[in-house]
Amino acid sequence: MRANMRAFYRLLGERSPGGEVVECQGMVAAIVPSCPGRSIVNAVVYERPEELAAEREELARRYRRAGVRAWTVWVPEADRASAELLARTGHRLDGSPRAMTLELAGMQLAGAGEVEWARTRDAHALAAINEAAYGLPAGEFTAAMSAFSDDPTLLYLARVDGRPAACLAALDDDGDCGIYLVATIPSARGRGLASALLQQALAEACERGCATSSLQATAAGFPVYQRCGYRDLCAIEMWEHRQA
Repeated sequence: MRANMRAFYRLLGERSPGGEVVECQGMVAAIVPSCPGRSIVNAVVYERPEELAAEREELARRYRRAGVRAWTVWVPEADRASAELLARTGHRLDGSPRAMTLELAGMQLAGAGEVEWARTRDAHALAAINEAAYGLPAGEFTAAMSAFSDDPTLLYLARVDGRPAACLAALDDDGDCGIYLVATIPSARGRGLASALLQQALAEACERGCATSSLQATAAGFPVYQRCGYRDLCAIEMWEHRQA
């Protein structure tokens, strides 16, 4: 899962306007100045705690220089040393999504069924749906999401009465299909739109030869993913640093 997350953030840093990637052995940091106030896109995924400890101050300097006001480090719950380091250097625990994985072999996947859906390159629609779903200002994610307009990321969009209503992104990395940016606008919730898109994305991931899928589940999404067969591994904490 962390390998897929590194691929996700590498793509964000490389393709977002003015973005950059800091990469050191098993660590990848996306610097996304087009969305300076949101740490979900300005984020660090690391493999070894000693790497994070060695690079943390340089990362802080790079984010400041880019004008990024909020950035986060994804920390597995077992790594208390890194959590303590980040707490001492001005980070705070901002969330604890669950790390979840799914073995795709033998899965019976129904696809999207009767839901009106399509694959799309319209990253602006995904940005707008995520903004509406999470109560963020319109346009907050528009520039950053342009990083996902082309392959290797696949964008899925569900519509209600012809209007964009739910979305997700799927990113393949070394046989794992990572699921990101899952959201449904408030007025369309309760219709199973995101679940239908997930079933479709996983069915197509199987056809592409992916063996597994991984994601980071919010409290609201956790039971949905559990019903789909995803296995709960652990919490993966978000330690955010935000300028006053």
